[in-house]
Amino acid sequence: MRKLLSFLGLALLITTIVFVMAFRFFSFTPEYPVKEMEKGWTVTYHGQQYQNTNLESLSRQLGTSFARGDIVTLNQFSTLEDLNVPFPYLVFKTQFCAYEVYLDDELIKRAYDQALLGGEFVGIGYSYIPLPSDYAGKRLTIKLFVTENATRADIINPLMGNFDDLYRIILHSAIYALVTGAFMIIFGGLFLLISILFYIRTAGVLSQLCCSLLTVTLGVWTLTAYNLVDNIVPADTSTTVEFAAMFLFVPLMYTIIYSLHPRNNNRILVILIITSFSFDLIFIMLHLFNLVHINHFQYPYYLLSTLGVGTLIAYDYIDLTAKARSSSQKVLMLGLNVLALSFLTYAIIASVGKVADYRQISLLAGLMPTGCLVFVVAQLLNYFIFMTHSFARKKEYAALTRIAYIDNLTGLSNRASCDEQLATLDTSNSNFCILSLDLNGLKEVNDNSGHPAGDRLLKSFAGALSEEFGEKGMCARIGGDEFLVLIESISSEVLDKMLEELVEKLKKLDEQDPEINHSVSYGYAFRTETDEHDTHSVLMLADQRMYEFKRKFYAHMSTR
Repeated sequence: MRKLLSFLGLALLITTIVFVMAFRFFSFTPEYPVKEMEKGWTVTYHGQQYQNTNLESLSRQLGTSFARGDIVTLNQFSTLEDLNVPFPYLVFKTQFCAYEVYLDDELIKRAYDQALLGGEFVGIGYSYIPLPSDYAGKRLTIKLFVTENATRADIINPLMGNFDDLYRIILHSAIYALVTGAFMIIFGGLFLLISILFYIRTAGVLSQLCCSLLTVTLGVWTLTAYNLVDNIVPADTSTTVEFAAMFLFVPLMYTIIYSLHPRNNNRILVILIITSFSFDLIFIMLHLFNLVHINHFQYPYYLLSTLGVGTLIAYDYIDLTAKARSSSQKVLMLGLNVLALSFLTYAIIASVGKVADYRQISLLAGLMPTGCLVFVVAQLLNYFIFMTHSFARKKEYAALTRIAYIDNLTGLSNRASCDEQLATLDTSNSNFCILSLDLNGLKEVNDNSGHPAGDRLLKSFAGALSEEFGEKGMCARIGGDEFLVLIESISSEVLDKMLEELVEKLKKLDEQDPEINHSVSYGYAFRTETDEHDTHSVLMLADQRMYEFKRKFYAHMSTR
């Protein structure tokens, strides 16, 4: 319950931040007068005229949809008033319609007329029509030529005003979706890059990779579905991208579910992934070859989406009845459920409701962006959990590595680590050197002063050895009082000088801790000094010289 509350709290916080940013930092007030033409329209359709019609409730009089080949004429009864604005424009939204715009029967703009002849795709979007300087006092006529069956009959009321004001009004009317869509693309792109880098080096991040792809897809769909790129991208391209992105929701959702349940028998899920991706590819290819336009697959796709939600519910049940579920799985499944519920609600309203623009219904204007942000929160929490577990695994691995390759008492490399380095030196071409060292009198220190004193001797000597030779090669403790230094490249002159410095360090240690005697015997050998040129021969020669040094040391001590 605590994790659920944390998830919901973080989701609410991020959604609130985005919402406040959208309306506070992107607030907008038109600089010049803007006129909305909501009344005074005479609509001619199938030879009948409908007087004083509000275009946004046109379906009450004409029916819910238009058919391909229908012609709808919109006449403004009153003449256009002079708004006294620079760069006067007319903006209106069309759905799958070619159009002509007239002022007093004079054609000032024609668009998509080739679609009427060749069956080309038109799309959905806002059109910006520049008005001539003498527009005032003239009557406006818009002719719509419907190019697709089942086109919505309701039409957004046209606006007239300064171009910059009109463009910003369109953007600001869906500012929450605009900020969310841009955020999703940036966030998803960054996480996609991070996921790819992790996927190359680490297993278990397939779900993050798929979630990042879905996030980018959601961002692209949001910007195109809310007509926020109409002044940049042509309506036919924007609408194609919108539907293509929407069609990818279901297969990506299946893939995420699959990645979160690797141990289940997911044969049916694999079939659903392949089938949904195949259908989407077929839909898109048929559209690109201008055989069947992509919007005609919208309702079959909604049926596939319902199947996808059913599959998600089935896996929710599997998760609830399972005894072991990871935190990552719980968080991502929760985010996916919120997103799926948002999309299902959106699809139902868009299919049943009379919607010419999502801005007309507050629920639709904020539903999908909010669902998208909740899904982003799920990814953030999942990434945090993933990094936490990854860090814990790395710490555990480092601890195990230290146990396996580090001498616990001295902190130097142990015998296993030394053996690996010796094997590496065998394969090299360098004239390596092996320095063998053996502490003098460790047994006597243990017997006379106790093992704590002996441990003190070992640690202090290891510190002095590492300080002197640590940057030149590997220092290792290979036995009770036996040490090795493996050096890949050094001259005998430099080595002799370093050994003298080591002896001086040991004398200083004697002064600091008079209870124990810091003394060492040593011997070294180079690869070129042996016939075999292998580490075993070099080590044997170094040991032989070290024991000769030790015999001389004890012989000298006995004569004193």
